[in-house]
Amino acid sequence: MKHVTQLKADTLTTAQMEDRIRQVSIDVRRYREIEVSAELAEFMALKPIVEAKEFQDYKHELLTTNYKDREEYRLITGYERAKRSHHVRWYHFYRGLKKVQDYMHFTETSDFAKLKDPEAVKADPRLRQMQRLGNSFAVKRYLVHKNSEAVSEYYRLRDIVNNTEFRTRNHFWKNPKRWYTTLQSQQDGKYEALKKSSNISFFLAQDPKKIAEYESYQEIFADACQWNRMQDSPWQAGFYYGNAKLKTNHSYANEGAAMNNGRNVYTKDGRLIVAVKAEHVSAPAWDEKKGFIMKDYDYSGDVIQTAEKFRADEGMFQVKASFTGKAHGAICLISEKHLPIVRLAEWDGKNVVVGATYDKFEEQTTVEGLKEGQEYVFTCVITPADLTWYVNNQEVARTANKLGTKLFPAVIAFLHEGEKATGQVGIDWFKAYKH
Repeated sequence: MKHVTQLKADTLTTAQMEDRIRQVSIDVRRYREIEVSAELAEFMALKPIVEAKEFQDYKHELLTTNYKDREEYRLITGYERAKRSHHVRWYHFYRGLKKVQDYMHFTETSDFAKLKDPEAVKADPRLRQMQRLGNSFAVKRYLVHKNSEAVSEYYRLRDIVNNTEFRTRNHFWKNPKRWYTTLQSQQDGKYEALKKSSNISFFLAQDPKKIAEYESYQEIFADACQWNRMQDSPWQAGFYYGNAKLKTNHSYANEGAAMNNGRNVYTKDGRLIVAVKAEHVSAPAWDEKKGFIMKDYDYSGDVIQTAEKFRADEGMFQVKASFTGKAHGAICLISEKHLPIVRLAEWDGKNVVVGATYDKFEEQTTVEGLKEGQEYVFTCVITPADLTWYVNNQEVARTANKLGTKLFPAVIAFLHEGEKATGQVGIDWFKAYKH
């Protein structure tokens, strides 16, 4: 089946994609370092305390309560109001008079009871004096005020507001910045500071499942294309067959360019180049009816593969590459029998095609919008269930896994029969990861 998809405008640029790849490695390492840090341990210890409902309710209460709505305010204002009542003020006035003080002191002596004996009063000048004081206006008014409900309330409130515990509590609630005087405020402040710190905010923003998934990818193949000789690389020129007796360096009679036994393969400025060139070449070519024949070509191409050094049946295969010219170029995964074949990216001179080809069917998706000569990161993730292709970060195709065999990377630059064009595949790096 053939499909077409378009590279989206919001797809990451290749530079952004490479930055993301590098950043993933940095982020995983940073995540694990923070995970065992004292900073995170302190944050995690504070988290259940600060986020508890009781803690938040208490914080809300201290920050929003109006002192005038508190019982402490009611008691203080009640006390001040009682102090200003006329009963209390007159009570204090009469209590300060010497005659009242003398009489009240007398009431506490044993002679006070003698005032009930007229004969004793008549015989004792001091008793007669105390009797006159007791009947005086000052003492009578004093006793009226002393026994009033207002004075009683005054003393009740005075005892409360002068209590050390009450004074402490009242001082606390009277302070509009009361919350900031508490241990809880210190805990809250430390928690919020840690939460906003670069390390903790980074840690909390990560998905632990994603971190574990990233860690689960182990690099099993890599070529940074920094070599000068092919013998120093993981690649080998020519096709590969499981039967060692079969010729590996050959061309096909129904194609337009000879496979050039690695002569069209080289590195330049840290990039691997596999090219189609315009040149006359005579090469052995396989003809389905005649077998191997010598054929003259006006163009040469090439093929390289890693069969003897690396192959795999699943994982993530990733290559940063570009295509130039109108010749065909393919970066793929192939088997010893050449089918099935998984195209990480195949250039047809105009667009890039991805997909898988089997003996009797193929899944093919043309990705439009890719520019000639511009580098992209092409990815194919192979799991036991399916194959998924990406260009930079955009998923462009997905299909069920029908491979059933191990595959190895191959790079091919070629022409179809009758085509006349040149071009090249340029690879900056090629990597494979086991999941």
